[in-house]
Amino acid sequence: MTEGEGTGPSEAAKRPASQEFTHTAVLTEEVVNLLVTGRKGAFVDATLGMGGHTIRLLGALPQECSVLGIDWDPEMVGIAAHNLAQFGDRVKIAQGNFANIDEITAREGISAISGALFDLGISSLHFDKPSRGFSIKHDGPLDMRINPDNPLTAYTIINQWPYEQIEHLIRICGERHSRRITRAVLEARRTRALETTAELSALIAGVVPGRGEKIHPATRTFLALRAAVNYEFDNLTRGIQKIMPLLKPGARLGIITFHSLEDRIVKETFGMMAELGGWQLVTRKPVKPSEEEVTANKRARSAKLRVIEKL
Repeated sequence: MTEGEGTGPSEAAKRPASQEFTHTAVLTEEVVNLLVTGRKGAFVDATLGMGGHTIRLLGALPQECSVLGIDWDPEMVGIAAHNLAQFGDRVKIAQGNFANIDEITAREGISAISGALFDLGISSLHFDKPSRGFSIKHDGPLDMRINPDNPLTAYTIINQWPYEQIEHLIRICGERHSRRITRAVLEARRTRALETTAELSALIAGVVPGRGEKIHPATRTFLALRAAVNYEFDNLTRGIQKIMPLLKPGARLGIITFHSLEDRIVKETFGMMAELGGWQLVTRKPVKPSEEEVTANKRARSAKLRVIEKL
């Protein structure tokens, strides 16, 4: 996968983007309370999205503090630039993947960071815009790329990967019917390629029993495809490793996850960092959204925030 080196937003991305899609940032109060410690300097929102967390951070930070917002999706960069224009030079925006955060910060002239946030959730725009191919509910192409320049798509995985790779991918993301689903995919593609999210979700619903499940039978398969297309687990590990030396003593790193595999990576990595010394856990257990937040924003229900501090 092309992971996207950090660059400033293109001229197209700088233009105000369509505002027909909205996204509600999760755990904003908790992020502000845990990351804003009175330290000055540059903060990083490594998954900028539409700018929701950055707006809250800039509102809580001293005027002399700035935020570098990073996003891999050029469409998000354009929307965020529009939403954050009011903050002027207190915010910088760079297109890139946080797996390359060392290169991006160096390019932006930032050598030390006072606090950072990784929000690993997928924006509502990606789910609600059918052409992006993320959603089970909206029919669209089997795409699922956060960055359109990425050559790998869900279509490629479903129609070209061998049985063993597809089955393993789905199984490690928690799908206990991985063999049944993979056999159905291979049988279907012998006749013709599977091209749309509706085709794939209907195929899976036809072979996976839905009794007792609160989620659609294709949910875990779609999660697995999205994670593979965007190298989500590898990039998370790389991003943590690369930001560690950039954080100042006393700086905090917060990571919001939305499923158990991501949370396990963060929990185990933070635990190892604390054991090796030089770091302390700020949150012993993950911080979860309140009932009020979940009621107002159902997509927040699986969010978990973990925070660690550099000593």
